[in-house]
Amino acid sequence: MIDSGLKIGVLSRRAPIGQTEDLRTTVEHVGGLTRVLPALAEFARVDWTALTTQSQIGFPARYSFSKISGQNHKNEISIFLVEVNSSEISQMDWFNTHYTWLLMHDIPIPATARFDLGAILKSIQSLCQAMATKCVDASNDGYLVNDFQLSQVPAALKLLEPQKPVSFFLHTPWPKTQPQNDFALKILKFLAIGMLGADVIEFQTQNDLQAFERFVIDHLSDTAFDSKLYVNPVSIAVQDLQQQFLSHATSINLADDDISYVHIARSDPIKNTLAAIEAFTAVTGKINDAKSRRYLDVFIVPSRQQWPEYQTLLADIATCVDTCNSHLSSHAYTPIRLHIGNDYERASRALARYDYLISCSVADGLNLVVKEGAILNNR
Repeated sequence: MIDSGLKIGVLSRRAPIGQTEDLRTTVEHVGGLTRVLPALAEFARVDWTALTTQSQIGFPARYSFSKISGQNHKNEISIFLVEVNSSEISQMDWFNTHYTWLLMHDIPIPATARFDLGAILKSIQSLCQAMATKCVDASNDGYLVNDFQLSQVPAALKLLEPQKPVSFFLHTPWPKTQPQNDFALKILKFLAIGMLGADVIEFQTQNDLQAFERFVIDHLSDTAFDSKLYVNPVSIAVQDLQQQFLSHATSINLADDDISYVHIARSDPIKNTLAAIEAFTAVTGKINDAKSRRYLDVFIVPSRQQWPEYQTLLADIATCVDTCNSHLSSHAYTPIRLHIGNDYERASRALARYDYLISCSVADGLNLVVKEGAILNNR
């Protein structure tokens, strides 16, 4: 590795740190950051700071991304786990999962429960301030903050280091419909005011940028800000992707006449995995074609396993695969094949061979899998 002299502090809610069954440290997928930061490390040292999840309590505080992943970059990516008040972070995760995430995706939020919204937002702000304080480093040349869970971090960083540039990337959409009640409006104002502490705010699509801009004009007209807004969808390094594919020879066991369906996703409700499996079963059960066999390869990367809802979903996916395979038992093969884990090489082989790629919802950004599939597929 070489020292470029440039150093960037990156902050996210989750870190790509997990453990295998034999308790070895492994890299887990964390949205676009898992792909973006290795590219950034070609130009700068990266200090990646994330809040410790419930399942990571007791883990070491510092990791080397290169040592865990086996990938070499021109500059080091150091990963730091920051522990904060566990009850407060559990409350923040619960609130963001059940209210904020739905709101951001234009999904109706539940009826307001009996809790103090002001107290919850104040607690989230306090957590973000604590995280900003712990990651501030005089050697950093700037900061990149990722996603709505840390919306209050840009403003906190600016108070601590006003001369350092801060960028905020909104990985989720910004709602396209105006809120219909004060509860939702307060949440969105809270998010927007914190985000506006950044020098640059980046969105996945032009529609998200325009929706955010309209919201600020309509609801925060008295708020002074100098933030620049840009569209910056996570991109693909085409040559690197193709070279990685060529360097691996993992087989996916398909004959030339076999018809391949592929679904690659995190174990997350927004990925519609259960619906994809059931739809494949319904279609395949109606087709009587002795000339070809149909396969659905489901690649699932476990996500947010500290939450019971996500643990249940992973179990439901496995059960659904077994149930649907039993309905297709008249075939002399197992049509649905479930692959759990972050097997990037085998998933790449599947993307090169598929006939049909089943993607997640448009609201979730049609993620990187669609772009990679378009590049790798040769069918």
